[in-house]
Amino acid sequence: MISLVNLPAKPLTETLSEILPMPSLFRFLTVVAVIAGIVYGVVFALANFVNPKPREMTVTIPPDKFLKK
Repeated sequence: MISLVNLPAKPLTETLSEILPMPSLFRFLTVVAVIAGIVYGVVFALANFVNPKPREMTVTIPPDKFLKK
């Protein structure tokens, strides 16, 4: 059991960086990979779980668009 009385009076970030040293480039790449994974998951969910409603569409094209110049 860890007693709170015996913990050092250091900031939490300093204590964690001493326990788990991680270079800043690796930390950056890890954060980018996690964000990319979340974005990929959202796109995957939208592609698989959202069904578009098919509907008819009518577009009027002016006759002068058919004439070749």
